[in-house]
Parts: sequence; structure tokens; C-alpha cells
Amino acid sequence: MSSCARRRRRSAPSSGDSGPAMARPSKPRSTRARLPKDVVLLQLALLFQTGERLTYDRIVDEFDLQRRTAERYVRDLRDAGLPIVVVQRGRAVELTLHALRSRMDIEALDVSPAVAKSLTLLVVAAALLPANLGVREAVDRTVRAALRVRGMKLAGELRRLEDAVLVLENDAKDYTGREEIFEALFDAVLEGRLVDVVYTSPRTGAEHRRLFPASIGLYRGGLYVLGVDEHDDGAQARWWALERFDDVPVTVGAARLAASARLKALASARRRWGPARSREELIVTLRFSPAAAPFVRARPWHAEVDIDTDDDGGVRMSMRLAGETLMLESWLKSWGSEVQVLRPTWLAERIADDLERAAARHRAAAAQFEQLLRDED
Repeated sequence: MSSCARRRRRSAPSSGDSGPAMARPSKPRSTRARLPKDVVLLQLALLFQTGERLTYDRIVDEFDLQRRTAERYVRDLRDAGLPIVVVQRGRAVELTLHALRSRMDIEALDVSPAVAKSLTLLVVAAALLPANLGVREAVDRTVRAALRVRGMKLAGELRRLEDAVLVLENDAKDYTGREEIFEALFDAVLEGRLVDVVYTSPRTGAEHRRLFPASIGLYRGGLYVLGVDEHDDGAQARWWALERFDDVPVTVGAARLAASARLKALASARRRWGPARSREELIVTLRFSPAAAPFVRARPWHAEVDIDTDDDGGVRMSMRLAGETLMLESWLKSWGSEVQVLRPTWLAERIADDLERAAARHRAAAAQFEQLLRDED
């Protein structure tokens, strides 16, 4: 295109979203951290593959780009072989894939080796999630797209990557047949929708509930839904075990979870220990032995925790807890004599009583079994 043609196109009046060469006011520079170019290209390609019609304005807004950068990225996708065509609607321009030349197949997409390498980490994340929810299959499809550029045999390489990560905790719950329930709850989280559910508790039986799913939590191989009651501001949000939902949630009207309520629910959940129920806040102070200290320092353990080192090499941990303590108590008892509860006193006494009863039962059971073996001989 000649410089004269470019000048004439720049001077023409515009309406809506125009072609790549149309001048427009510069987008203010954002202070947000931008995604790497290859990640943006991958996301753009996925949008095109799903049949989306994009405009430059939308690309600029959703990916926080300058106009010229958006135009360059579209050219890069074309150069990589993606058959992007321009659809003129009056003076507005839409970008879409050529209906006959495009392959609606994620494996037709090429990405750079750098992105291919980082995407393989998704296999690690998938290995940590319970099976039977379709997560690993989705990861497989994504990683295949990344590996294609490396010229590898996809099936064999995916299996090799999976074997490189072994989940040593074999305590993941079985969610067979609950894929649709999981997908509906996850969609409700993303869209902020109010849903009706049937939830069966071991103590109270089946009951109908109406809640806003605010997040999905993973704890010891199990998935939990953080639900906000429709009349709550988020402070009393509760975790609900996924396997106890009896049917696919039903969306209720057009109600949406307020952003402030969701943030309050997440903040409250992070101050608890695992999927515990909400309770009044308390400070728990623990003292770990020098032998346990390296293992304690190796993990953050809680959202609001302070760890100090004692003169003998042990560590003192203080955390601000807002929830029931039953799961915390189970964790504390797993440390045996390597930990002492300094406060609150009632928590120290409860754990001491439990350990004393457990010790007596262990000794009695072992003695009885030993006697049984002798009698059999």
C-alpha cells in the first residue's frame, strides 16, 4: 500500500471499529502486568477457533493492548497459518476465521517452544485434581496444541509427562458420574449465578439450598464449593463437599453475586483451616521442636501466620484463625510430641485429652491382639 493511500485512509471519517491502518487515539498505558505475547496469541487463536468474531476494539480492551500491538498480533497469527479474514460491516471491521479453510481443531494451532514448555506444567496441576471431572482431558487437548510445534509424538509425550509427576497421596475422592454437577457449579462460580441445589449431609439428610457458588476449593484430594447464602454479605460463606450434591444445580433468575460479597467470602475462607465452617476469630500459638522446624518453614500453612525462630532452633507459629478447629486439631495431632499448643488453653487441653485416650487405646488393643495370637498358637 502506498503512503498516499495510507494518508487518505487516515483522513477518512470513522464509525465503529475500523481496519488496521485507521488512526485512533492512543490507549492510556495500563499499570497492570501484561500477559506474555505468546500467551495472548494462544488465547486469541482459541477464540478464533471457537468461531468468535473479534474486533480490534475488543482485543485492545480484553487483552490490555495498544491498537498497533493488537494489529501486529493478528498479523502474526496470519503468518503462522491461521486463516483470519476481514468481514466489512459498513465501516466497521470484524475478524474471523475463513469458513472453508479453517480447521476447527485445537491441534491445528502452532505456538512457540517457550509456551509449549510452560504449558506442560498444566499436566502437573491436572495430576493434583481428582479424576473423573474432565479436567485431565481438557489439559491433554491444550498440551497437545503446545507440543505440536516441537514435532513430538503427542500421545507418548503426554504419557511421559504424566509419569514425571506422581501424586503420592492416594486419597482423592471418587467423583465418577458427577462431571455435569462439577461443570454446572464451576460455571456458576465464573458467572456469579444463584443456584438451587439438593445437598445430602450425613447428619441432617437431604435438604434444598439456595446459594451463590463463590469458589472451588481443593483439600486433601476432595473438592469443596464455597457457597454464599442469598441473604448473606459473604462473611458467613460455607464450604460444601462436591460429592454430596445430589443433582445438577438449577440457576435461579438473573441474580448475580455482588463483587464485595465474593471478596468477603474469599477473605473469610482463607482465614480458616481447610474447608472449616465460619466461627469467631481466635489466635492460635504453637511451638514446634528443632527437629520439626525445617518442615514447618517449608510451607506457608495459613494465610495469616507469623513464624519466629527460638534460641534452640525450634519455631513459634502464631496464626489468626476464623473457623472451626477440628481440621486444625487433626493436623496438630499428626505432629505428635513435636508440637505444643501454647494458646488457647482449651485447645491444648482438648488435644492432650485426645492423645491420652488414643495412647491408652493403642496400648490396650496391642496387648489384646498379642494375647490373641498367643492363644492361637
